[in-house]
Amino acid sequence: MREVSTQQRQRRVVVALAAAVVACLGVIAWLVVQERDADDDLRRERARSEALSARADAEKAALEAAKQVLLDVTTYSWRDGEHEFAWLQKIANTELRDKLAPNVGELQEAIVDGRVTAKGQVVDAVARAVDDGQVEVLAFVDQAIADEESSDVKIEEQRVSMTMRLEDGAWLVDRLELLSGANSGEGAP
Repeated sequence: MREVSTQQRQRRVVVALAAAVVACLGVIAWLVVQERDADDDLRRERARSEALSARADAEKAALEAAKQVLLDVTTYSWRDGEHEFAWLQKIANTELRDKLAPNVGELQEAIVDGRVTAKGQVVDAVARAVDDGQVEVLAFVDQAIADEESSDVKIEEQRVSMTMRLEDGAWLVDRLELLSGANSGEGAP
């Protein structure tokens, strides 16, 4: 048998150590890549979570604003100027506002002359965010309408589809469509 010299043994040890170092470096590189991938995944999931949270916040805020507008539109009285149409200022869409504004005087006159009182109630409503600044709303509104001459109260069921748009930090009506009710198919209740 051939005896291994000390020099050959040292070479083998050096080669084995070098192989072990290369293997360790490979494992370290693999771990670094895995950590970067995990960090990227975490960043993506955080961004996704923030986007979902922003949409949920938008839906909630727009839904509350839409409900308030619907209450303002469907609740009025002929007494003491309670038949004002200040809710028109909550309409962002110029075309819609221009369409509704000319009718305000006639509506106010009809309310006063007919001594009409109305009380609106949003029975149910749901919102779906298109993006952080635009939300679609579907609402079910019941409106109790009475006049001084009759003891009858008429209940008008209105189903409304709306688009709310965020402008300067406020949710405004961009689109308003009655799906059912006495004025369905027109631009507003």
